Amino acid sequence: MDLINELGELAFASRLKRLSERLLKDVTRIYKELEVDFEARWFPILYSLTLKTKMSITELAGNLSLTHPAVNQLAAEMEKAGLINSAKDRRDERRRLLQLTANGKKTAKILKPVWDDIAISTREVLKETGKDILNGIEAVEQNLDKKEMYDRVRGKIIRREMANLTVERYRPAYKKYFRAFNYRWLREYFKVEPSDERLLSNPKREILDKGGEVFFALFGKQVVGTAALIKHENGVLELAKMAVEPEFRGFGIGKRLLERVMGEAKRRKAERLWLATSPKLVAAVGLYEKYGFRTTSENPFGGEGYERCTVVMVCELKDQP
Repeated sequence: MDLINELGELAFASRLKRLSERLLKDVTRIYKELEVDFEARWFPILYSLTLKTKMSITELAGNLSLTHPAVNQLAAEMEKAGLINSAKDRRDERRRLLQLTANGKKTAKILKPVWDDIAISTREVLKETGKDILNGIEAVEQNLDKKEMYDRVRGKIIRREMANLTVERYRPAYKKYFRAFNYRWLREYFKVEPSDERLLSNPKREILDKGGEVFFALFGKQVVGTAALIKHENGVLELAKMAVEPEFRGFGIGKRLLERVMGEAKRRKAERLWLATSPKLVAAVGLYEKYGFRTTSENPFGGEGYERCTVVMVCELKDQP
């Protein structure tokens, strides 16, 4: 049984690696039979330096879509083999430029017709499959450019584990997250104003001691979001300072925080829950509307406002299930 083959999509990367190693092994055999001291894995760098006389490690890494350390390691091997040498860039001494040695140029000249044979042979193999494999691989790479495999898998793990998400009340150890998370989105869209600074710097004094509450969403032991229920002097309850870490957005954490704040307001027998937001935050406004909030011309908050453009929304809790 060929386990790699049987595993299908799960072993996709392993199968590509196995195929790559198989092809490189055969090419290496050809080089050895020609008595050319050359490793197949050096090909991209050697070929690149036949097209452009001098190139930096960074430039090669970018052109070949390889990591800087990977190119650095290959270059070190090739320099040891006498195929390339390096020198500081006269215009920027921080950069190291690579170029072919006389031996490197000779090796490239010997291998050029062999590379043509390799290309023709590879074309034959691909044609025999009856599939447009090269364009298929390019499409896979383009899709991964849009969204890396890491993000795809991680997203599915988070969605599967979302049942383990917990929402907890304020703890002193969580204070830093309340400030950091909100600072991040405020700076992303607006600026931190005095009213923001006052609440975020001392949530215990400004929110909890006045009858409010601050909630935190935890994914395992990691704090990933926060929201506050503020009680104003006139008894008005306000949903405020709801923020979710960027890498955890889109998984329903904002909904869980909103539901917890609304649940707390209902527990306190409040008839209405208010919030002030910006029309610029389209996704947030859409979420609030789904949960029964509507825009109103009323403004029950009074006191210090915001310089940024805001709209007031209210939810009639008595109409909520």
